[in-house]
Amino acid sequence: MKRLLCVFFALLLATSMLAGCSNQTGDGKETDTSRQDTTAEAGDSGEYKLGMGVVVNTEDSKDTTAQTEATFAAVITDDAGKIVDCYIDTAQNKMNIADGIAEKGQAYQTKQELGSEYGMKDISGIGKEWNEQADFFAAFVKGMTKEEVSAIKTEENDAGTLVAAEEDLYAGCTMGVTEMIQAVAKACGDDQAYAFHSTSAPQLQFAAQTEDSSSKDATDEADGLAAMYTTFAAVAVDDGRVLACCVDQIEPKISFTMDGTIGDIQYDGSKREQKEDYQMKDVSGIGKEWYEQARAFADFVVGKTTEEAANIETRQNDSGMIVAADEDLYAGCTIGIEPLASVLAKALEK
Repeated sequence: MKRLLCVFFALLLATSMLAGCSNQTGDGKETDTSRQDTTAEAGDSGEYKLGMGVVVNTEDSKDTTAQTEATFAAVITDDAGKIVDCYIDTAQNKMNIADGIAEKGQAYQTKQELGSEYGMKDISGIGKEWNEQADFFAAFVKGMTKEEVSAIKTEENDAGTLVAAEEDLYAGCTMGVTEMIQAVAKACGDDQAYAFHSTSAPQLQFAAQTEDSSSKDATDEADGLAAMYTTFAAVAVDDGRVLACCVDQIEPKISFTMDGTIGDIQYDGSKREQKEDYQMKDVSGIGKEWYEQARAFADFVVGKTTEEAANIETRQNDSGMIVAADEDLYAGCTIGIEPLASVLAKALEK
């Protein structure tokens, strides 16, 4: 019996020693798995959060051209606040306002959607397109917390752009990273993040959609308005069902004169960020703010199949607004849901 115990403890010691050795591939080469291990362990409890962050810049607007640049990020974090998955994109929307006329009706594409057509690869020092570099950044921050993302160091390059100071990040992402850092940090700290449970790794899907129908030409009596409004949808999906959903909208307003001169620029944050400051509650038939109704929309699609969530039925109300046809959804969300339903369907196509 004593011999058996000795053999057992010897085997146990040998196993422990092997476990403490460096990870190796099949050909015996050592691999650095520090980042992979951190990410793999994330979410072991099955508790996650889906968060969204948007950073808007209107500083590039100039006479004859109105421009908004919305960098947005969606993240799935685990119960320790570490990023399990991340998606980054930018809606760079431009409108010609020469001669005081707002050129409406154009098709707006995000930088991710443009892909190679964005044209960064040929002028990039590493031969990578914008979407490739953004994806590299998104992969780099996996396993990080909000604080660690915010602490990513930057330095000014010869062109005056703040780029990554860390060599490992700069090797795959040499473009400006300030707004990506801010958007990811905001997503990690989203106080309206959607908590959910999953026994397997959820899939993150995201889409943005811009429309400009509220834009107006300038007249002798009033300035024109460049209104390029963007709606966002982020979903966590597993086994063909929606586990979590976040939707948001931004409405930056850029005024201009009849000669195309830029006037006042107004942006007060996304509708989710504004909360009560958006002031919908007093004019809402159900006494709910926009962010509360957006949450009701998200609650409604959670648990549905991706096909069901992508095909929400709508109807036209007495004011001509497209609203929810489903009574349960309409009870908590009476706002016009056409842009929300459309961008959600777009996200679920991916």
